[in-house]
Amino acid sequence: MTVVDPRAGTSQDAEVRRARARVEQYRRLLEREQEIVRRHRAGSAGERRVGALLQAMSAHGWTLLADRRWPGTRAANVDLLHVGPGGVLVVDVKNWREVHVEYGRLRRGQEDAHDDVEKVLRIAELAEQSVAEVGLAPLEVLPVLAFAGRSFGPLTLGRVTVVGEKQLVPWVNRRGDRLEAAKLPEVLAVLERDFPPYEDAGPVEVSPVVVPPVLPLRDAAEEAEPSEQQALFSAEELEASLLDGALTSPVEDWMAFLHPAQAKLVRQSRNGPARVRGPAGTGKTVVGLHRAAYLAGTRPGRLLYVSFVRTLPTVLAATFARLAPQHVDRVEFRGLHSWTRRFLDERGVRHHVDLTAADTCFWRAWATTGRSSALAEVPVPVTYWKEEIASVLKGRGLTDFAEYADLTRVGRSTPLNRAQREAVWELHVHYSELLRSRDLHDAADLLVLALAELRRRPLDEPYVAVLVDEVQDLSRVGVQLLHALGGDGPDGLLLIGDGQQAVYPGGFTLSEAGINVRGRSTVLETNYRNASRIVETALAVVASDAFGDLDDSPETGARQVRVARDGGVTVRVDAPDARSLHAALVQAVRDLAASGASLGDCALLTATTAEASRCAGVLRRAGLPVVPLEEYAGQTCGRLKVGTIKRAKGLEFKHVFLPGLREGGSAAKPGESESAWRERLEVERRELYVGMTRARDSLWLGFVA
Repeated sequence: MTVVDPRAGTSQDAEVRRARARVEQYRRLLEREQEIVRRHRAGSAGERRVGALLQAMSAHGWTLLADRRWPGTRAANVDLLHVGPGGVLVVDVKNWREVHVEYGRLRRGQEDAHDDVEKVLRIAELAEQSVAEVGLAPLEVLPVLAFAGRSFGPLTLGRVTVVGEKQLVPWVNRRGDRLEAAKLPEVLAVLERDFPPYEDAGPVEVSPVVVPPVLPLRDAAEEAEPSEQQALFSAEELEASLLDGALTSPVEDWMAFLHPAQAKLVRQSRNGPARVRGPAGTGKTVVGLHRAAYLAGTRPGRLLYVSFVRTLPTVLAATFARLAPQHVDRVEFRGLHSWTRRFLDERGVRHHVDLTAADTCFWRAWATTGRSSALAEVPVPVTYWKEEIASVLKGRGLTDFAEYADLTRVGRSTPLNRAQREAVWELHVHYSELLRSRDLHDAADLLVLALAELRRRPLDEPYVAVLVDEVQDLSRVGVQLLHALGGDGPDGLLLIGDGQQAVYPGGFTLSEAGINVRGRSTVLETNYRNASRIVETALAVVASDAFGDLDDSPETGARQVRVARDGGVTVRVDAPDARSLHAALVQAVRDLAASGASLGDCALLTATTAEASRCAGVLRRAGLPVVPLEEYAGQTCGRLKVGTIKRAKGLEFKHVFLPGLREGGSAAKPGESESAWRERLEVERRELYVGMTRARDSLWLGFVA
C-alpha cells in the first residue's frame, strides 16, 4: 500500500507540545503573582480571588476589565469583563454560603435568587450590542455567575453559565481559540468605551491568590491567610484543562462557531426571501443557526429550520440548545418529510407511504408500459426513468404533458426527443394509477399533497421565519412548499446551500420555483473549517465539473476559495483488496486514538449503507467503539460515527475516514450510454467532495484496486 502523506499524527504531537508550553507559561505567571498577593490584600475577597484566576490567563491573550459601570447608569457595576480568544465573558462573582439549582431556578439557601441570573443576562445583552458594532456574533458573549469558594458545574440556566471557582479556568480553556487575535483590540475598545471604570471605586488590583480546591462555606471575612492555603490547581489539573482546550474539546463545541466577519449577516434584515451560498466549510449552516437565534430573540412567533437530510435537524437542534438554550422552544428543527407527514396528519389528508410497495408498482408499470416503448432505445439503466419521474415530473409537480414537452431538464444531461418524453409521461401515468389503485404514495407524493393542502388553506399560526438548509437537495415542489410557509415578507425565508454539494439526480432553478432573491443573495468565500491540504484534495475532485446552483447560469467547478487554516493531513492508502483495506483502516483508527484524538470526533463515511455496515462490523470486531450515524443526535460521545456521506451532510468532524473508493469512480452499467454514465459520475464526485469536506483536521482515503 502507498501512503502519500506520512505525517499523520505529527500535528497532534505539535499541539501537545504547544499546550504544555502554555501550561508552563501559566504556572510561571501564577508564581510571580503569588508574591504580589503576599504584599497586597485590598479588594473584595471573593471577587478579587476569581479575578485573579482570570488575570493569570493574560499570558494566553485574555484581558480582564474589573469593576466596570453599566452603560446608562451611575451606580450599577459589572464585576468582571473577561475578553480573549474564547469570546467575551460577563462575570458576576458571588460569595454565598449556600447555592443550588432547583427546577431550573437559582436558589440561595431557601430563597429564590433567580434575579441574579436575569441581572447578568441583561448585562450580557448590553455587551452584545456593543460588540455587534465591530462584527462579533452576539452569542460569543457569555453571561457567567462565578461562585467564589465553591466547586461545582459548569451548569447552564438558559443562556447563563453557573460555575464554581475551581471549574472556572478549565471551562474557559475548553472554549479554545474562537476569535482572531487581530479582532480582540476592536472588541476591547468598544467595551472599554461603553463599560467605563466604576467611578466610586478605588483601583481594583487583581492578582492570583492560592486557595484550596473546595473552600469551606464561610464569609469572606473568615478567609484564611494565603500562606495557609493550598494550590488551587495541581500541575496535573492545570495541564489537563489546557490540553483539553487545545486538543480534546469535542467537535460539537465548534459546530456553532460563527466567525466575526460573518456576524453582520446574522443581524441583517432583508425585505424578502434571501439566500446564503458558498463552498463547503464556509460557515453557511452556522450563519443559519445564529440567524435563527437572532430572529427568535427579536421577533414573536415560531420559526422552522428544515433540511432534506434526516440526521441534520436532530444534530442542529442539539447544537442550537447549546448555542441559545433560552430559545429552544421557539425554533422547530425538522426534516422536510417529517414535517410534511405531521402536517398532513393534522389536516386529515390521507397518505400511505410504502417505498417497497411503491417500487414494486414502478417495476410493474415498466414491464407493461415502459419496456416496449421508445424508452427501451435510450441507453440508460431502468432506474434512470424512476429518477426522472421522481425528480423531474413529481419533483416539479407537473400535471400536464405540455409542461414536460419543452422543459429544460436541469441536472439531466441525457437528451430526450418528443417521442421519448411522451413515453416517460405514459410510464408516469401508469405508475401513478398503480399507486392510486393500491392506496399508496411514494416520497415525492407527500410533498405534492402538502403543497396542495397548504395552498387550499394556509397555516392557522404561520411561522415568523423559515430557514432551509441544504436547499440544493430539495425538489422544486419542496422549495415551493417552504416558500408558501415563509412567504415573501421581510426575513420570512432564508435558503442555505451549495449546488456543488448536490448529491441527488435532477435539479431546478429558483426562478422556476417563483422565488426571487435578487439583491438578497450572499456568497461566502472563506473556508473556516477545513485545513488547507484537505481543501486542495477535495477541490481537485470536482474542479472539472460545472454545476448548477439554483440559478440560470452554470458555475465552474474550480472555484476560488480562501482558506483560513493552513496545514492538515491527507493520507491515501491503496490496497489490493477489501480485506487489506479493512486491515489498514483498523490500524489507522488505532494510530489516531493512540495520538490522543478522541474517537468521538471522528467519522467513517461511505457511499452506501451496506458498505457502512460492513466497515462498522470490521471496527467492532477489532474492539473499536462505533455508533451508527443515524443514532447520532449531536451529543458528545466517545464512539466513532459510521454512516453514509448523505447522512453526514451539514456535519463536521475533526478526522474523517473514507474507505472503499475506486480510482476514476464506478464503472459504466450494462447498456449505459456515456452521457448517462458521466452524469452519474458527476453526482458521485460531488458526493465524494461532500465526504472529504466533512474533515476539519485530517482525511484518510482508502482505495481498492
